[in-house]
Amino acid sequence: MTIAAAVVLAPAGAAHAGQADTDYGEYPCVITFDSQTVTVNEPFGFTVECADMAGATVTVQISFAGEAAGADEAVDVAGAESATLMLDDNGTATETATVSAAGDYTVQVLDASGEPLSETYTITAVAAGTGGAAGGGDGGTGLAATGSTSLPYLAVAGGLLVVGVVAIVVSRIRARQN
Repeated sequence: MTIAAAVVLAPAGAAHAGQADTDYGEYPCVITFDSQTVTVNEPFGFTVECADMAGATVTVQISFAGEAAGADEAVDVAGAESATLMLDDNGTATETATVSAAGDYTVQVLDASGEPLSETYTITAVAAGTGGAAGGGDGGTGLAATGSTSLPYLAVAGGLLVVGVVAIVVSRIRARQN
């Protein structure tokens, strides 16, 4: 149970990058997002915080994680699939990005040689009006539409009801004639 609690709480501890006693573990950088559920073609903000890396240049790479990634599923981070950011005196940089297709995307901070400086984060992009992202649609309060319909079952049930009523009427008529 202790191990499970440590695994669950480890990422939460990394999110508090402003604290002096924070142990960053394997990676010196942490990414925080305005929301990890974003809307397609709408900018979302994120902040990169790297301990003891003030003034350094890092690259934030966002990649489509879906099965059918295609050329039209581009990511725009300041006009590219990745952005080079200059960290300020506190080791922090803030940027916005947009994604052009619904699905899951991975986000990671890399150094100049392509080595990871952060864990890999996942963000989910939803189509506009689906209610999955903050401020979008109905706020996620409705039921999901699955495309299922009960009309064929109702038609069969209605048909059986009519056959049953006709059978009762016919049997009563025959009983009176005998």
